[in-house]
Amino acid sequence: MLAWALACGHAVAMRTRALDFSQGILRVEVPDWGWRAELQALAPQYLAVINRYVAESVKRIEFVVNSASEGPRATPAREI
Repeated sequence: MLAWALACGHAVAMRTRALDFSQGILRVEVPDWGWRAELQALAPQYLAVINRYVAESVKRIEFVVNSASEGPRATPAREI
């Protein structure tokens, strides 16, 4: 999970949070739907960078919208 900040950079790391890693899936909390859409587009690059630093391969990143900031619309992100 620490590799997330290395992969995404300081500006993105300040607005997101790696929640957990299980069975090859890294779940990352994002502030809103706009951020989710942007980061989904960048997910392949993030995976490439993350997998340079980790022992257990990350196969997929799931972006989850922060439910506190989005209210009832917030649902878990689709798989990448």
